Amino acid sequence: MNVLLTGGHGFIGKHLVRDLENCGHKVLLSKSDISNYESLQKEIENLNFDTVIHLAGLSHVVDHSPSLLYETNVIGSQNVVLAVEKNYQKKKIFLASTCHVYADAKSPISETFPLGPKSHYAASKLAMEFICNNTATRNKIVSLRLFNSIGIGQKETFFIPKILKAHIQKEPVIFLGGVETQREFNDVRWTVKLIRSLAELDAPPGNYNICSGKAFKASEMLRFVSEKTKHFPEIISNVELMRPNEQSIIVGDPTRTLNTLNQNGICFHQPPIRKILDDMITEYKWQINAQKNL
Repeated sequence: MNVLLTGGHGFIGKHLVRDLENCGHKVLLSKSDISNYESLQKEIENLNFDTVIHLAGLSHVVDHSPSLLYETNVIGSQNVVLAVEKNYQKKKIFLASTCHVYADAKSPISETFPLGPKSHYAASKLAMEFICNNTATRNKIVSLRLFNSIGIGQKETFFIPKILKAHIQKEPVIFLGGVETQREFNDVRWTVKLIRSLAELDAPPGNYNICSGKAFKASEMLRFVSEKTKHFPEIISNVELMRPNEQSIIVGDPTRTLNTLNQNGICFHQPPIRKILDDMITEYKWQINAQKNL
């Protein structure tokens, strides 16, 4: 399978490239700025690919202006679809969306759960889904609603890399937002296997939760890391680090995604959370030691 991939240099993108290539697929990395339709269209007009996986976009963690979020996540994504529409037909386009498009829920969220984005980031991703579905007439859209993933290469603005670095470097105090919120902490290596498997199957159009259905409190993750590193720093809650309208729990229902895979004989499980953290701690220690020896 030849895969046209945008956002291949991002956190999930790098892991997906490695996974696709390890499985014998050819990855065509888009080099164009998705905000520039002419450049994007010219780049892909003569490429030979079977499917498109669109990961490029702006994250909710960094404080982007609303206009930039909509320009990149909505118009940029529409540009990708338009460029494919102009040159090809019968291609499947996989869009990286987010679990934040859903309304608040205390129980696992399925793809049919009410929508209710509470930030410009979430609204931009939901708008992306609607606009791209309306734009595609010769090709089909699959929206991948991604829940939280962790792994090597994630920026330190994210919760897990931040606390791992602080513990490994034996920092006495860590300033955090709320620690009683519950989130999924899925292994990014498992996440990209789901994405790759859906692409291999040429999954039917629609929405798919990329989730495990298992959530942990941030305080639990802190305890796991402290026990592993034998370091117990003081945790201070900082109101400025808390996001507005923060949901107390975000956990998905993976039934549709897993059933789609299981019906085609695909079944794999991600490692236990302590194993995921062990792997990340080992890698971060190696990186820190390598930097010291430079």
